[in-house]
Amino acid sequence: MKMRLVFDKEYDIVTGKYRVRVRELDLDDELKAVVDGFEPTVKIRGEEIGLSELLDRSFESPTREDAEKTMGEIRGALIEALSALIARFKEAQNFNGSVVYEIDFNEL
Repeated sequence: MKMRLVFDKEYDIVTGKYRVRVRELDLDDELKAVVDGFEPTVKIRGEEIGLSELLDRSFESPTREDAEKTMGEIRGALIEALSALIARFKEAQNFNGSVVYEIDFNEL
C-alpha cells in the first residue's frame, strides 16, 4: 500500500509569508480499496480536515521553518490516519467470515 504526496510551496514577496498546500494525494489501488467508503480526517494545526478538503486548503506560515513543520505535520497526520484505517481493515480481513461447528452428540 502506497501513498504519493506532493506539496506546492511558495514565498509571497509582497506579504512576506510562506504558503504550502497539498497539490496531489495519490493512493495506490490497494490503499484506495481500504479508504473506499470512508472520509478519513487529519488534524492539522488543531483543526480536523477531511482528505478531500485537504487538497483545497493552503496553509500560511510566518517563517520558513513553520512552513516546513506544517508539511511534516500533514505528512505525519496522513500516515497516522491511514495506518489506523489499514490496521482495522486488516483485522476485519482476518476476522470476517463464517465459523461452522459440527457437534456429534454420539461422540460426547
